[in-house]
Amino acid sequence: MLSLYQSSLLLSSILLPLTSATAPTLRIHNTHTTPICFHLETSSGSFPTTTVCPGGLPGITVPASHTSVFHPSEAWNGALTPISGGAGTRFEINFSADQANTWYDADMEMGISAGTLGPTDHRARSNGQSSLAGEQDPLGKANAAFAHLDAGKKAALLKSPKYVQADASKARLTHVSNDKAAPEAVRVFFQLDAGFMAYMGAGSVAGKTPGSKEEKEMVKAQDSKSWVVGSRDMTVTLF
Repeated sequence: MLSLYQSSLLLSSILLPLTSATAPTLRIHNTHTTPICFHLETSSGSFPTTTVCPGGLPGITVPASHTSVFHPSEAWNGALTPISGGAGTRFEINFSADQANTWYDADMEMGISAGTLGPTDHRARSNGQSSLAGEQDPLGKANAAFAHLDAGKKAALLKSPKYVQADASKARLTHVSNDKAAPEAVRVFFQLDAGFMAYMGAGSVAGKTPGSKEEKEMVKAQDSKSWVVGSRDMTVTLF
């Protein structure tokens, strides 16, 4: 007869394969009617395949109306940015932080595209909130916020047509974009008024001490956009 200690060792050996780390899976779903090239960045680990995007950037191409499935190494920590008429949202994915979870976020500092990143099974985060980073319809969300701004704030935003454009009536937005040269009023609108599920600036990582109440709110909002979920199967969807 096995002792209690021997029995526990046997049970551990049986359960070990069941509790070991799950190999990372990254799915990229392109809903567009044209192929999309994603600029691929790798900070650690390895990605199974690469090609060359327009401009000579390393990347991967996902065919139209197709889902491509990749299996990066367990140490992979990197980012994917759709390139379609300019840089879009940068989706950052870190499988290397630990072997049970994935750390991730959507970065709109250098561009905005209609796309999301989250666990494939759509499980909620530990706080019960949605696990989708990014925005499926950033223009629609921006319009919902724009409708509630006073005339002065609307006028201030429309002074930056590179980032915010409206129709002839100036009642509805027709274009939104972002980069590091965008005026602070534009970033505040996207981050605080529209509440994009992405960060428009580096937050406290930038090392700057926020002064005004608005600056403090911006840093808090940006810092809150780095998420973790108990899944190693992630999906980027481009709408």
